[in-house]
Amino acid sequence: MSQFFGPRELSALERIGDLMLPGDLDFPSFSQTGCIAFVDDLLRSMDPKDRHDVKILLKALSFLPSPLLRGFLRLCQTRWTPTLRMIELGLKGLVMSLYYSNKTAPHYTGRTPFDVLGFVLTRL
Repeated sequence: MSQFFGPRELSALERIGDLMLPGDLDFPSFSQTGCIAFVDDLLRSMDPKDRHDVKILLKALSFLPSPLLRGFLRLCQTRWTPTLRMIELGLKGLVMSLYYSNKTAPHYTGRTPFDVLGFVLTRL
């Protein structure tokens, strides 16, 4: 689990992640990778107030059924207000950072995002 988020917030983040990265024939979905298990790696470096604000936002979003959550995320993409733009950037940053960290849960045996992209880190 998480030192900073409870099950409700983690579930909301995973649902948001799957809406942003649903997976396809090549890429796994956000939830398939199990990358959410590493959320604390990102949250530790966040300002405590920002971390608290994200927690409140995720808790509020957790009550939305998936169609309304999808609609809210689309509304944020329209960037009508600075607040919606910041919400989109924050959620997308968290989701994309987790997914493209290439960290997966021990039970995951599929292709990672790095595998699909053909990306290999090498040491000089």
